[in-house]
Parts: sequence; structure tokens; C-alpha cells
Amino acid sequence: MRFPTFLLLCGLLTLGVKAETPSLSYYLPAGDHDPRVPTPAAFFGHEVGEWHLRADQVNAYLRAVATAVPERVHLEVIGRSHARHELLLVVISSEDNLKRREEWRTRHLAELEPAPTQATARPGAPVIVSLGYGVHGNEPSAVNAVPLVVYHFAASLDPAVVAQREGAILLIEPIRNPDGHDRAAQWFNDNRSITRPSADPADREHNEGWPGGRFNHYGFDPNRDWLPLVHPEARARAAVFHRWRPHVAGDFHEMGTNTTYFFQPGVPTRNNPSSPAEVFRLTAALAEFHRAALEEAGELFFTKERFDDFYPGKGSTYPDLHGSVGILFEQASARGHAQESDHGVVTLARATRNQVLTSLSTVAGVVAHRGEFLAHHRGFTRTALAEAAESPVQAYVFGDDGDPARVAELLRVLADHHVRVHGVSETVEAEGHRFEPGRAWVVPVAQPQYRLVTEIFTRRTAFEDSIFYDVSAWSLPLAWNLPVAALSHAPAMAPAPVEPMTPAGKLVGGSSRYAYVLDWSGYFAPRALHRFQRAGLKVKGLTGRSVTLMAADGTSGTVAPGAILIPVALQPERAAEIDARVRQAVAEDAVTIYAVDRGLAQAGVDLGSPSWVSLPRPEVALITGSGVDARDIGAAWHLLDQRVHLTPTLLEHTDLGRRDLGRYRVIVMAEGRYGVLSDAVVSKLQAWTRAGGTLVLMGRAVEWAAEKKLAPLTLTAKPERQGPVERQPYGQAADRAALSAIAGAIVEARLDRTHPLAYGYHREALPLLRKNTLFLEPATSPYATPAVYTPEPLLAGYMSAENQTKLAGSAAVLALPVGSGLVVALPDDPNFRGFWYGGNRLFLNAIFYGGAVRGWGEDEDDAAQD
Repeated sequence: MRFPTFLLLCGLLTLGVKAETPSLSYYLPAGDHDPRVPTPAAFFGHEVGEWHLRADQVNAYLRAVATAVPERVHLEVIGRSHARHELLLVVISSEDNLKRREEWRTRHLAELEPAPTQATARPGAPVIVSLGYGVHGNEPSAVNAVPLVVYHFAASLDPAVVAQREGAILLIEPIRNPDGHDRAAQWFNDNRSITRPSADPADREHNEGWPGGRFNHYGFDPNRDWLPLVHPEARARAAVFHRWRPHVAGDFHEMGTNTTYFFQPGVPTRNNPSSPAEVFRLTAALAEFHRAALEEAGELFFTKERFDDFYPGKGSTYPDLHGSVGILFEQASARGHAQESDHGVVTLARATRNQVLTSLSTVAGVVAHRGEFLAHHRGFTRTALAEAAESPVQAYVFGDDGDPARVAELLRVLADHHVRVHGVSETVEAEGHRFEPGRAWVVPVAQPQYRLVTEIFTRRTAFEDSIFYDVSAWSLPLAWNLPVAALSHAPAMAPAPVEPMTPAGKLVGGSSRYAYVLDWSGYFAPRALHRFQRAGLKVKGLTGRSVTLMAADGTSGTVAPGAILIPVALQPERAAEIDARVRQAVAEDAVTIYAVDRGLAQAGVDLGSPSWVSLPRPEVALITGSGVDARDIGAAWHLLDQRVHLTPTLLEHTDLGRRDLGRYRVIVMAEGRYGVLSDAVVSKLQAWTRAGGTLVLMGRAVEWAAEKKLAPLTLTAKPERQGPVERQPYGQAADRAALSAIAGAIVEARLDRTHPLAYGYHREALPLLRKNTLFLEPATSPYATPAVYTPEPLLAGYMSAENQTKLAGSAAVLALPVGSGLVVALPDDPNFRGFWYGGNRLFLNAIFYGGAVRGWGEDEDDAAQD
């Protein structure tokens, strides 16, 4: 029995005695193993659980196993992380199954076709089980379990395991977030006491430095990226998922140290409404196997609390919408090697052992119920099409909003999800939008991906349960800020589905020796601008009103405020270089640029007008450090680095007092706690802003700035309590608190498109993601509130009636001149999780156009000066 070994280990640690190193028998059932396969201890030089394994160590072991028994183990590289770590897939099965894996895979996928043939029926077919580990890097027991799980299924000669290899094909993704995992492993190993790890929760080992290992390189949570597919790690695993469409997908995590072990089913009222009911029955069947394994080990666990299966962008929910069954596992974390908890000392070894147990119980349960999982998979498309036929929505149509780059990215995401999209073949007018052929696309619901299509386009505002583990809304067209409508009848469409497209730019008029004008409305226009700025070229930006100009070939075109002027005549020695850079921007940034040979506009201001203001290259500092939300500042970093190719400075907030802020034109402070900043630093920021800097504030940074009077910011005051406090049931306190929060809802703001922070937008309506209860009063100046929330702001998701009332009419963006500088206040993160393409322009306008915003006070002389 394993239980006495576990008690001995915990008891020794509690008494402060050096613990014995756990042996292989602590983790795995006894039995014969193929001697060709190295044990993890023999390979690493220590037992699993003694030290945190790095990604390179785990990957090297997996290669050794695949080399030792290639007839049972196949290894392939499926991608690389941002930091260039390998992402591996390990396939384990019997020798016959492994030889025939492509045959099994293609026949398995054929059963998802709308009308599978009799030839696809296969009574002896193996079930496909996916086991994914380490999507959160500082939840290390998952990754440390991988060598043991692989050794067990690759080397065991036990008849029961041999039968499991014959009945299943295992797909093991060993490290889904290697960047974060190695960051955490390095921290835990570097801060470990060698003789005996400290179990004191206050020990440095258990308290990672910022940003911690949970996130990927850019500070993103990879377990929220299954739907938007922003990062290479998510795209790689999505490709594997759709290449195999496993019957079961296990997702292994850790949670707080003072918890126990969780496995699904989760909270029953928080299941995604598009998930088939059969998913939950099969989940319950597997739960019996996890229960038996953990009970035998003497472990406590829970199953129907805290965690849910609602947001489809998580690893346990996304599979449910695809004929798979996703299972979430959560183990109490040592956050190091050993840590005291309410349930005794949690060790890395103990946590790893539990992940091994549930990995093994998953495979055992799926093989035992193989016929039921095969049947669920085979019937998935049939039931999806039946539901689609009864749906009041028969198609979704969306347009390009005049920007080929954003729509191209949405088409790419839909293609990665295997969603069928067609071009519209006739004009459609719906929900106040006009969708025209060549600029609009339709997604019919009558397709195998009906359930996922519903979730991608949903604007749900009614819920069975109003408490959410994650966001309550995620409509991708709204996030992309594209016009979209739900249709009760599918419109006329092109017969063949569209393929992902490469967005095309346009150079109008050829070459010019006088000037080029860049239209600012394209998504990558800021990247194009930065190309010219980085090269040291003179550039100007259009403020005021639209300009109609004539290109060198006689073509007439109109550009809105925000357009960029590259005057060749002012830098003639660089004419050839400018022409080359213009053509590169058109080709790579999908922008429209006009070559003009005359400075006289057909309408609006001429090219020499003061309305064209100089735009110096922005040097940007992103404030980082303990208390700063790594996800929000990471989204800004990712946007600037990956999409704009602008390299920001990551500046620790503890360094603000000793750094020369004068080298930066823009400083960004994201959601976070900034109470650690001294009055001297606050005064330094005030002086820097007044001298001409642009200070961009998001989330609670706005609240902090209001308290420190960095700008005239006013938050809506909380109402004073009237009368005695009404008595409430104590057991409902947590739920009532959750109901008053805003976990993540999509809301609508209205833009002043004449304001520099709104340049480049085609429409006044802008969807934003609201995830806090920070309500800002509009500015006292009538010109300093570029966006306000509409009278009925809720577009999708849950928000209490009280919060909707508070949000209505409040400021979505403030642009407050302070001296010669500007403070931009954004209560929401406009770059939310890297997929809020519609909000990115607000943030980038603050970066590139913040210096062009001026104050218009009542006493100011606004007349032109000689």
C-alpha cells in the first residue's frame, strides 16, 4: 500500500528530520518493466520529486525512452514557445497501434464527417487519450509526473498495462508552458535548502519573484488561450487536438497549498450550455476511477465545487465542444519542494504522486468505458447538426470594417478551429450593418462545429448561475471590433469555403519625390509608422479633419485624422530609401499609402498645414514588478513587441526613483498595486508628465493616480450605507460577493472619433472587456473624455443591474492634459489577453498620438500665434 509510505514521508518532514527520497514504488504499482527503458532516477541521477525538473531534462528523458522502445513510443516536435523551447508530443501505444496510428487517426476523424460510411465502423478501434501537463508553469507536479507516467506506459509489462496499450493511443503533451515552467523550476531549485527543504510558507522558496512562473514569456495565462489562439503554444496544441480529436483530454494543474485534490465534475450549474449532456455522464463515470485511486492512497479530494466548465477557452471545456471529454485535475501545491498546509506537509513528491495516480486512473477508466467513448464521438456530429437545424440562428455574418488585417486574423483563428466560413455572394443588411460581397463572410451553423460556432459568436446575457470562475463573455467578432449579425436564415454564399488569407496593402500612385500619405485605419498602421520613425525619417500626423488628396497617378483618395505624412521633399537625400520602406510597409503591414506629387489638397488642409503635427519616435517604458498584474502589462508588451515591433523598456517600479525618466516619452502603468511608490517618486512622475510625458494608466493604476492627484481623476463614490445592515445567511457570503463583481463582461462605449485617441476607428461604437468595478466620472473639460459607456452598455456576459447603472455614462477613456503632458486613464485593459484587437488602437493612439493632444481650457487663447 502507498498510504503508509506517504504518512512516513510527511511525518519525517513535520518533525524536521531529513526525509527519505521517494522510490519508484512510491509512485507506481509494482510489476515487471522492460529493462531497455531507463528509469527516471537512473536517467536524472536522482528520484523524481527531489529536485524540480527543467524542460530540457524532461525532454531529454522522453527522447531516451522513445529511442529505447520505438515500437511503443513515438516522439515529435509540434512547435516552439516564444522563448524557443521545444513543444513535444509523445505518442504511446502497442506496437500494432503505433504502426497503424495514421490509419486509426484518419478513420477516427472520418467518423466526424456529417455522413460517415459503414467502413468507418471499427469495433476494435483504440480510444485516443490526451494528457496535457504544465500549462501553468508554477504548478510543477504536473510536469514532474510526466517521466513517471511515460515510464509506466512505455516500460510496464504488467498484463493490465499491456491491455491498456492495446486499447488506447496515448497523446502526452509533457510541458505546455515551458517558458513559465523553467522560470518556476529555476526559482524553486535556486532557493531550496540542500540538506532539508524548508516547509515554512514564509520561506523565499515558496514566494516567487515577479512575474512568477504561472505565465508564459509575455505574462499570459496559456490556459485562457484555447479560443483566441494568440500564442505559439496554443496554436501548436490546437493543431494536435484537431489532428487527433481525442476521446478524452486530461488537463493537469495545481491550486492553493491549503486545499486537497480536485477532479471533475465541477459546479453543475456552471457547465457550458453548448456542451452535450453525455459529456457530464462520461465525466462522472471516470470520476469513479479517480475516486478509487485517491482513496486507496489516503488522499482527500472534492469534485463539485469551485471550478466550472463554462469558458470555452480553457483546456477542460474546449474539448467538450468537440466530441471529446475534458477533465480538469487540480492538486494542492507545494510551490517548491515541501510546504506546511492545513492537511500536513505537502511535498513535491506527494503532489507528483497524485498527478501520476489520476493519469493512470484516466487511462484505466477510458479503456474500461471504451465503447461509450467511441459511441459519444461517433454521434457527436449527428447530434450537433440536429441541434443546428433547430437553432433560431442559422448563420452569422461579419464584415471587414474597412480593415483587411483584423478580418484576416479572425479568419485564421476560425480556420485553426476548423470552422467553415464562406464569402457572401449578395449584400446583406442586418442589425444596422451592411455586409457586401468581397468584404463580408458568413458562418453557417449547419456544420460539424456548430457548438463551437455558437460559443465563438454568442452574446449571451442570461445565465443559470451568475457566478463565474473566469470571464462570462468572449465573442470574438466583438473583440475584433468587426460588424457582426446573427441571421435567422443563411444568406446566399459562395459554395466553397474560404481559406485563410494574407491581408493586402495598397500603394496608390506609384513613387513620389514629394510625399507619401499613410492611411491610419489599418490595424498595422502603427507598425508602419514605427518603421519610418525607427529609421529616423521625418513624419507628421494629421489632426483636425479629413483630407482629400490626389495621388501621383490622378487617383483621388480621402484620409481621416491620424493619417501619416512622410515628406520626401524635406529629406530628398533619402528618397530611394523612403520609397523602399513605403513598399515594404504596404507589403508587410497591409496598409494603404498614397504617393502624392502636390501639396495642395482637393479638400481639407494642405500638406504644409499646421494640422500636420510632428510625431517623434516614442520611447516607451512599461512599469513592472511586485504588485503589477503581469497579464495586463504583458498584453501591452506583447502588442508592442510582436505586432508593432516597438521594443519597450521593462522598468521595475522600485527603480523609478533612480532612473532618468527623461529618456521616455510614454510610461505605462497597468492594473496593479502601487502603494510601495514613495512620495518622491510620485513627484518625479508629476514633473515628468508636466514636462511633456504621456502617462498611460490602466485598471487600479487609475485609482492610485487619483489618490495621488497625478491628474484630475474622479472615481464614482460608493454610496453611503443607509439604515441598519440587513442580516444575510453567512453561507451565502462568498456567492453574494461574487454577484457584485464583474468577472468579465463585454460592454459598449461610444467614441469621439475626432479625438486623437480615437483616430483610425471607422465606427463610434466600440466593444470593450470590463473586469472590474472601477467607475470613472467624465472629465470636467468637455474635450477630455474620448469615450463614454452607452446608456445600456452590456453587450454580452453577466453584470448586475446595479453595476450596469453605474457604468452607463461613465468614462471609458480619459485624456487629461497636465502641463505640457498627458495622462490617459483606461479603466479597462484595451489589450485584454492579446485578442482584444478592437481595443488595441486606443492604446496605440496613446503611445503615438498622446503628445499631440492639447488642452482646451475656457481661459486659453486658442487663436493662432504669429
